Amino acid sequence: MIIIGVTGSIGTGKTTVSEMFRRMGAVVIDADEISHQLIYPGRPAWKKVVSAFGKTVVRRDHFIDRKVLGRKVFSDSRLLMKLSGIIHPLVYKEIRGKIAKIKRSDPSAIVVVDVPLLLESGGQKQVDKVIVVAAPRNVQFARACEKFGTCRSEISRRIKAQMPLKEKIKAADFVIDNGGSLVSTAKQSRAIWKKLVGA
Repeated sequence: MIIIGVTGSIGTGKTTVSEMFRRMGAVVIDADEISHQLIYPGRPAWKKVVSAFGKTVVRRDHFIDRKVLGRKVFSDSRLLMKLSGIIHPLVYKEIRGKIAKIKRSDPSAIVVVDVPLLLESGGQKQVDKVIVVAAPRNVQFARACEKFGTCRSEISRRIKAQMPLKEKIKAADFVIDNGGSLVSTAKQSRAIWKKLVGA
């Protein structure tokens, strides 16, 4: 089994690349999806988040309002650290459980773990290879503003809250430039896949 951590910065296209690896045969674990599920009402992190950030982050249907929570934590590094301290240990616990389950059914699987804050959270220790997905800053802004439906200043705060992309690139085993066409990104992904499977 090979475990690959796919990371990058907001708007660089981590999910797009992970999906390409899925189509090539990888089993993909999405950390964002896990973190969203962990803060559903009644789930382990919900009570901790509400206790730490107050009822203002809770919608009428009792779900955490991620936009409100995001505005709070990305404007205050101490709050971001507090949220990370609640969420990250639980996310990695879920990831380890999923990997163990995959290993039982397919010991030779290639597992892609899509984790936005892989390097910030020390998650590189739990993977065999790190792939960083990169894109020019203007491309990041355009994609992120469209995806999150928010303004450039909000995206800028989120980018500043993450490890600089150039530092992530230094820590990578492989780098995919996703600033161009999807054809180019797919070509780079296939080349990495061939190296990983020994083809």
